[in-house]
Amino acid sequence: MRAPHRERGMTLIEIAVAITILATITTLIVTVISGTVRGRDIADEELSRPKIANAILGQIFKDFRYIWWGGMTGNVGFLGKNGTRAGKDADVVHFITARRTRITGSEDDGSRREDDRPSPLSEVGYALKSNDVEGDGLWLELWRREDYFVDDKPTEGGTYTLVYDKIRKFDMRYFATPDLQSTEDRYGAEEWDSRIKKGVPYAIILR
Repeated sequence: MRAPHRERGMTLIEIAVAITILATITTLIVTVISGTVRGRDIADEELSRPKIANAILGQIFKDFRYIWWGGMTGNVGFLGKNGTRAGKDADVVHFITARRTRITGSEDDGSRREDDRPSPLSEVGYALKSNDVEGDGLWLELWRREDYFVDDKPTEGGTYTLVYDKIRKFDMRYFATPDLQSTEDRYGAEEWDSRIKKGVPYAIILR
């Protein structure tokens, strides 16, 4: 007569092998998922860059398109300065524009009144600073200045708002009218001061 068959349990070696296999499969799954997510993020960033760049350039273009010149004592009103931040091109520009202002209220107290009306002229500027949040030193922050009131110092004051926090470089070249260009001006000037030039640039190239 045969002895009754007893079901044999798993040995410690079998359990260890099973755990090892499970851990390997889990690691492979996590690696695949992480790679997929990372690839998606990279693709999204690559696709969004042209849209962001076009939006930034569109904003700046609208401000430049309505540059206003005339009637300012001492020919003040446009100032483009060459600058660097963290070893990168970080030019600064300030000017007066007839584009409808986005900010209303007093600069002193920041108040906004219901009867505020868009200013026919505004002081606008663009400046950059280092992006300390990222911490890798690769990026700059682009800030836009706007002053609701145009005064005798149109390149100063106003309120700054962040435009975008991942800028590689911001380099401008200024060109005089073709009939006034000298041999040195063919490649553009790095700086432009309307008090010296007695006017605003004929053309501006932004890189």
